[in-house]
Amino acid sequence: MDSANSDLLTGKAGLTCLKSEGLELLQPQMGYRFSVDVLLLCDFIRLKKREQVLDLGAGCGVIALILAKRHEDARITAIEVQRDMACLALENIRLNGMEGHIRLIEWDLNRIHEVVAPGEFDHVVSNPPYRSAGSGRLCTHPCDALARHEILTDLSRLLKSARYALRPGGRISLIYPASLTVKLLSTMREVQLEPKRMQMIYPRPGANARLIVVEGCKDAGEEMTVLPPRYIEPIAQPRTI
Repeated sequence: MDSANSDLLTGKAGLTCLKSEGLELLQPQMGYRFSVDVLLLCDFIRLKKREQVLDLGAGCGVIALILAKRHEDARITAIEVQRDMACLALENIRLNGMEGHIRLIEWDLNRIHEVVAPGEFDHVVSNPPYRSAGSGRLCTHPCDALARHEILTDLSRLLKSARYALRPGGRISLIYPASLTVKLLSTMREVQLEPKRMQMIYPRPGANARLIVVEGCKDAGEEMTVLPPRYIEPIAQPRTI
C-alpha cells in the first residue's frame, strides 16, 4: 500500500497532537475523527506482557498507537478495510516510529480467516460501529457513515471474527453506547465471549451513562466485575494543530 496515493495525505488531513501519549497523528479534517472514546477504551484495556493484540477496524490507527506507546513489549496487528483510513494509519505508524511494533493489514475483518490464523491473538480491541444500517439518518460523509453505521459489518460478525482470532481464554475489550448495553452483552454471550469486566462512563455526576466499556473472555464462565463509574470531564481532549 502506497500512502502517498491517498488524497487524505495531500492537504485533506490534519495533525492531531495527543500530548499525554507523546503521539502525533494525522486524521481527516472532514468525516470521521476519533474522540475521547478511544482514550477511555485504552484506559480500560488491560494487557499482559508480550501479548499479541488485534485491533479490529483500526481507522487511522490511534488505538493501536496508544497501546504500542504504553506497552512497548506488545505486538499489535491493526486491520482496516477503508483504503484512505488504512493509508493514514500506515502514515501514523511511520510518523511515530512504530513500524517495529504495529503491523497494518488493509482487509475486510469479515474475512479475517484469510489473513489471520485461528487463535493467533491474546487480546482483541475494537471501537465498533453501532447504528443499524437502516436506522436514523445516515452520516453524510462516507468514512463517518462506515465508522458509525453497521454497513460493512455488524456487531455479531465483528465478535465472531474476534472469537476466531482469539486463543482459548483470550480477551476482548470494546466501547459501545450505554443505551445499547443489552445488545452488546447478549451478543457477546451468543458467540461465547463471556463479559467479565464492565464500566459505565458518564459525562458528569448526575447525568445518564453515555458509554460502556466491557472486557470479555473466550469460553469463560459466568460472573462479571462491575467497576465504579467513570466520568468524562477530567479527560483531556485531543488537540488539532
